[in-house]
Amino acid sequence: MIPSAFILWVLLWRLAISAAISPLLAPTKDKESAERLLELQAKARENLEKALEERALKTSGDDGGHGCTLETLKIRKEWRTLSEQERRNYIDSVYCVQKKPSLLDERIVPAAKGLFDTFTTLHINQTHTIHNNFSFLHWHRYFTFIYEKVLREECGYEGEHPYWEWGYDVYEPDSSPILDGSDYSLGSNGAAVERNETWVLWPPPPFEPSREYNSEFPAGTGGGCVHTGPFSDMTVNFGPISQASYRRLEGKFEYRPHCLRRDLNPYIGQHYLAFNWSVWVIEESTDVMGFQARITGDRRQGHSNYQLNKFGAHGGGHYFGGGMNGAFSDLYASPQDPLFFPHHAQVDRIWAIWQWLDIETRKDTLYDPRHRRCN
Repeated sequence: MIPSAFILWVLLWRLAISAAISPLLAPTKDKESAERLLELQAKARENLEKALEERALKTSGDDGGHGCTLETLKIRKEWRTLSEQERRNYIDSVYCVQKKPSLLDERIVPAAKGLFDTFTTLHINQTHTIHNNFSFLHWHRYFTFIYEKVLREECGYEGEHPYWEWGYDVYEPDSSPILDGSDYSLGSNGAAVERNETWVLWPPPPFEPSREYNSEFPAGTGGGCVHTGPFSDMTVNFGPISQASYRRLEGKFEYRPHCLRRDLNPYIGQHYLAFNWSVWVIEESTDVMGFQARITGDRRQGHSNYQLNKFGAHGGGHYFGGGMNGAFSDLYASPQDPLFFPHHAQVDRIWAIWQWLDIETRKDTLYDPRHRRCN
């Protein structure tokens, strides 16, 4: 189900990007691009505040039921800017959602053992209609918003949903505050396992028409179960799901309990999630079709492989954390990894920056009518 345009309009006002020009949150080897991204963010924030001020003057106190003003604006924070107590509150709320009863009939979805699994079920059930098409951006915006709403209403979470700025972590992800395995992280890398040193997938950029698309990627640094910190005790119940098993109802919803696996991969991070790629997506995209093509690496939206950064920051983020065998890189069941929602909050942040840089033409544009699956 695609949320109505009215609901998405309200959400867009509420999902404001974070504060005006600020210093870098951590050291980075790509300081120039990191600072450029903050400049774009500050300009977008300036545009947003101006739009809200003008809207307030036009409505003269009557907001038309949308309920968003400069005073009520909600600001999401990057994970590393949260205090230890704020991080712990978020972690505890996620555990709380996992313990809540499922909303689904276990006879139909045997793997849905709790409310957290309900989100995975929704994602599995709609995977082919919410990726590589016009619904990707706003469906995942709404999905993340509803998850945040559940954290609040079911488990008493009081903060805004954090986002994960990958750019700071692409060289040493194991030392990232969100992945270092401390009590205030979302758990560690997976335990190191013996396996092939490379795996075959799409090649890294730059893409050129003449290149063969069978290059090898170096393996990540983990591959086993998350072994320290929060969620090292977590059991994931779905998957791994292949396209073949997805075609069978019992295949995609089958109960298959196993540990949460991760495989952090700096190589993938540097080629898909570095600050320069976020800046590139924002500055090179003149319409929503181009924006989505670049952030997802979807060549079917009128672009060739060599014009894109396959898999884009979205897919790159999933492979950065999950590798080839982790829940986070499972196309269907990726919401099982608690990293999913901070990752998608960051994707949504990049989209919000792009939208607010040209409010008049971008704030209500959810898809391009030229897209082959929109008509």
